Amino acid sequence: MFAALLLATGLAGDPVRLASPDGTGFPLETDVRVVSVHDGDTITVKTDGRTEKVRLVGIDTPELDDERDAYRDEAVAAREFVRLRLKGKSISLERDGHQGDRDDYGRLLRYVILPDGTDFNDELVRKGYARVYDRFSFTMKSQFKRSEAEAKREHIGVWALPPGKPRQTPASPPRTP
Repeated sequence: MFAALLLATGLAGDPVRLASPDGTGFPLETDVRVVSVHDGDTITVKTDGRTEKVRLVGIDTPELDDERDAYRDEAVAAREFVRLRLKGKSISLERDGHQGDRDDYGRLLRYVILPDGTDFNDELVRKGYARVYDRFSFTMKSQFKRSEAEAKREHIGVWALPPGKPRQTPASPPRTP
């Protein structure tokens, strides 16, 4: 079993890395291959012969259908960064003890752990591609908040966008019975 315990490497801007297992967390899902990237915070993986959609825990990237050009451009940049770093690669997935196994859309809720132990969710926040998703409680929130503060100070990514709501998307059409 692996805990969601992570250690900073000690130098500003360095990635957060997975620490040693302590037997208190959920099993780390290994030998997972990323088959597609939907946006900056949702991927599809192949594991144990099946495909699963995964929502990255604790982060929120801009929406691809945002009505504002600058926000949409950041959404595309986040998706492309994720594609370059993950598509076709083997990763590990770690469940968070404060989250359920799946979200309301049936997606697995996971931290993406790179082969070198880097928490990819935190990397997205640190590089300004994502904000911390404050709506829910999760184990790594304080670490992600530190990474977010660093990105804000550097005025990068989502922190360089014009002021406004984090998302402004077209209203969904009304459901018909």
